[in-house]
Amino acid sequence: MNESRNALGTAKGGSGVPPAMRHVLRLNAWVFLWAVALNFLWEMAQAYAYSGMPPSSFEATVVCARASLINGLLVLGIFWGGVVVFSCVDWAERPGLPGYFFMVAAGFLISVVIELNAVYRVGKWGYRATMPLLPPWEVGVLPVLQMLLLPPVIFLLLRRKSGRKQS
Repeated sequence: MNESRNALGTAKGGSGVPPAMRHVLRLNAWVFLWAVALNFLWEMAQAYAYSGMPPSSFEATVVCARASLINGLLVLGIFWGGVVVFSCVDWAERPGLPGYFFMVAAGFLISVVIELNAVYRVGKWGYRATMPLLPPWEVGVLPVLQMLLLPPVIFLLLRRKSGRKQS
């Protein structure tokens, strides 16, 4: 029997999402969920180093939760940037040296640009004396480390979830 297919390649009238699309959606979901969870822990741990945090624990937690959601989107941006650079949706599951270099370079650039703008241009947040600063930009070391260290950990978790070996 020859069934007709729609533009996505699924059988017309079928309820299924194509396997390749399911795979991409699953990757996005896992990257975002792990990124939000790990960034939330990091945000809570570094909150003491920022000035202007709300005095209420609940309000400060909400600020950290919102920041971790944004960070989740930034890590998804790193993921999709890698898809473009490496022409492969599975690059983060087997990043190799080029993939790790990309993660670190993208994380560094993203964090420095965001911190420069948020602290010195817009005044969205500030640093307490407890925040070590990264010369020559004088941006916080902790948020830069956050975007240098967490994306590789997130993609390692992604690889473990998929059961793929590093190549």
